[in-house]
Amino acid sequence: MKKFSLILTGLLLSTMLFSGCFALILGAGVAGGIAISQDTIRLQANTTFDRAWKTAHTALDKMGIINSEDQKAGTVVATIEESHVVAKISLIAPRVVRIEVKARKNLLPNQDLASRIINDINNRLHTLL
Repeated sequence: MKKFSLILTGLLLSTMLFSGCFALILGAGVAGGIAISQDTIRLQANTTFDRAWKTAHTALDKMGIINSEDQKAGTVVATIEESHVVAKISLIAPRVVRIEVKARKNLLPNQDLASRIINDINNRLHTLL
């Protein structure tokens, strides 16, 4: 019975690791308003939509090439370090925005780049206060 429970626990942990739920369950994926999932890095900030849009747009423009943008929809698509990057800015409450950055290189998630972009946006938001 003990061997069976060890195997079951191993299978459960493996499933969580490969599905991206492991960090969420451990609480390691959320720190200071930044959430990490398997595919997307999210930042929640107390600011206006326009300020978040301008900040995200500037950060992406400085780091790479903007391919398309739609301020009304809150979307910026860019190419940075040979990765396809999509930033989505959403107003979730008055003066509270969510910025989501998804970066993919060769169809695979590039979380390192997405994390650097979110950190740059976060730093720019805090230095512009």
